[in-house]
Amino acid sequence: MDTRKKWIAAGVAAIVLAGAGVAVVKMRRPHFEGDINALNVDLAAPFAYVSTPALSRLPRDIVQAPVVRDVLTEDFAFYYEDQEDRLSLRGAIKRIAYERETTWSDQLLATALDEPAEMAWWPDAKGAPRYWALTMTRGAVATALQGLAGIAAKDSQLSIIGTLKANGSDVNAYALVLSPRRTLVLLSQGNRVVVLSDVGLLFNNESQASGPALEAVAGLLSGDTRSQSAWRRGFGLAEQPAAAPGSSAIVADARLLSFGYQHFFPGVQAVRFDVAPNGTTLRTSVRVKASSTLPAAPGDRELWSALPANPAACTLLPVEWAQMEKLMEDAPPPPSATGDNQPVEPPNADAMKALAAQFDGPAAVCWYARSQLHTPLFVAQMKASAGPETDATLASLARWVISTSAASTDPAARPGIGKWQSQVKGPWGPYAEGDDKAYRPTLTRQGRWVAFSPDDKLVELALNTQAKRYPGVADTLPPAGGTTLVVGAPAQIADLLQREAMAVLPADQEILRQAARQHLVPRLDALRKLPPARAVAQGAGDGNGWVPVEWQAMTAAAPAQQPK
Repeated sequence: MDTRKKWIAAGVAAIVLAGAGVAVVKMRRPHFEGDINALNVDLAAPFAYVSTPALSRLPRDIVQAPVVRDVLTEDFAFYYEDQEDRLSLRGAIKRIAYERETTWSDQLLATALDEPAEMAWWPDAKGAPRYWALTMTRGAVATALQGLAGIAAKDSQLSIIGTLKANGSDVNAYALVLSPRRTLVLLSQGNRVVVLSDVGLLFNNESQASGPALEAVAGLLSGDTRSQSAWRRGFGLAEQPAAAPGSSAIVADARLLSFGYQHFFPGVQAVRFDVAPNGTTLRTSVRVKASSTLPAAPGDRELWSALPANPAACTLLPVEWAQMEKLMEDAPPPPSATGDNQPVEPPNADAMKALAAQFDGPAAVCWYARSQLHTPLFVAQMKASAGPETDATLASLARWVISTSAASTDPAARPGIGKWQSQVKGPWGPYAEGDDKAYRPTLTRQGRWVAFSPDDKLVELALNTQAKRYPGVADTLPPAGGTTLVVGAPAQIADLLQREAMAVLPADQEILRQAARQHLVPRLDALRKLPPARAVAQGAGDGNGWVPVEWQAMTAAAPAQQPK
């Protein structure tokens, strides 16, 4: 090899070694993305919560639960057993035990995951539940963590990132680097252990512990049962798990499930699933703000009668209509539909207040297999049939929200019906607008009923249902029973999800499309075999607002042709 080639080879080798060195250094340093609490993460008020006698067993219990076992496979459990962070943690424990000659056993992680634990989650900026915290009362694990100080002084993956004052004594906060993307925070006091998914949950940009976060962590580390149970009390659960022995509780706050729209229906606070050992039973409960949040049966049937039959899924929305005025104040004005870039003035505040006062009871939202996932139908009812002033306010609201122009607004399209419509460009719209696709968002008022959807065909179907020219959801409900909260047709849900998933996958990405056909479609085929069902409230609930929910099979409406 001549001298020039040797220098080139040496240069390439140097670059490779330097890159590897940077990667190793990055791997060994605590990963810190900044102060996560800038996202208003409140460690005392999680968005989701799990209490379980054994974290390692929970995925398998879920897979064996009724209905779930017909849709999911054991791959769901295997995913969590072979999850990247879990494997990295197991590897880190083995390495530290070997290199530092500790008394840690290879089974330390398995022992920890086989013990009772509580986990909580918070969303990131995109709304995904990315950040989490784990607490447990475990002597063996706590004892192991108490010996970390000596190891952290000379280990490349483990370090002390702060010493905190909690419950009257000093507590070391350890950073355990699992990967360039994940650094855990470990804390222990007495026989209590707390693990945080990210450094920024506890520390700010100046490496100082956030006051509220430190207070929450101190409570979780406390030996006091009430302080330890802050998460449970926040969800209206007993301080100690009261479910059947060996069962797990999975709770999701409405803030997480509503995708940012929870201010429309603050009366619904959370949903809970209780999973028995080996999945023998799966019980559902919903937490409501007050007993009056849900309409008493059979009063709910009037709303169900105004919704077109055979939806993929429908759910009641216990709206607090007084919130409408506040939402109007906070919302920015949209651009004009005429293209002159002049903002449309919002409706008169007094008129909006009067309009909000006319609405009554819950609203409903429905998805239909004939439409799209992002174009549901919303229906609400008023206390009495609308007058000219109400239609004038609705017209003003339509111009402001969906930017209708005078040409596309035709409140006299049919006698007794107000209809306001616009055409808006969108990548998956069903209509053509030049070379683009478009939607026709439509707002209507017929008698006491108000309907809206980005899909004008669903609104037209609702008008025919309310006029008794098309069957309603109420026609498929049993004649007796409690308040119906949700109806769903798994076959139609599967059709909708499959069509939407394949529509958004790029046509030239055959590997992705083949993966969807291989893994997603079989699960959806299993979902199609399940019968239509409804969720029915059982009683008024307990003192913390938890209402038991029973799932009941129901029949589908006979096919009916859309009226012309």
